[in-house]
Amino acid sequence: MSVEQVIVTMDQLNQAYSEMVKVGEEKQRVIINNDIQALTQIMTRETRLMKQVAEYDEEREHAIQDFLREKGIRSRLQLTITELTRLVFDPEEKQSLIDAQKRLADTLLAMKHMNQLNKELIDQSMAFIDYSLNLVVSRPEDDMLYKNPTQHKPTGNKRGFFDARA
Repeated sequence: MSVEQVIVTMDQLNQAYSEMVKVGEEKQRVIINNDIQALTQIMTRETRLMKQVAEYDEEREHAIQDFLREKGIRSRLQLTITELTRLVFDPEEKQSLIDAQKRLADTLLAMKHMNQLNKELIDQSMAFIDYSLNLVVSRPEDDMLYKNPTQHKPTGNKRGFFDARA
């Protein structure tokens, strides 16, 4: 077995992550439109995609271990793709592995950027919700109206800074 199975599983991972980037773009539009129902559906799709990614990643690890056994290396180390390329001597296979690594890295970078934008949108939404709740909870008519301090009568059983009864 050559390194071909590792490349195939890396391409499957790339495909799954590309799909997650598309879902992230949909999520961005849904967050902007404040469509909670669609957001729930998108999150369900994301969960399925994450399970698929985990399966592909496990397949990739098995393919790497099979490749190492074929080369006579009995190590159970978690080698990176860069380290693995040093063990591939066929120039075409080595270049294919490097290209697969680059495609996957580019897709992961796009996904990272998309996730950062979505996080910022969610943070802004949460800040707006917090601000809105504070406006509703506080009594704006008390805060927004001018009251003459000399005519202001304390309400209730409010005491001053010092309790004169003590």
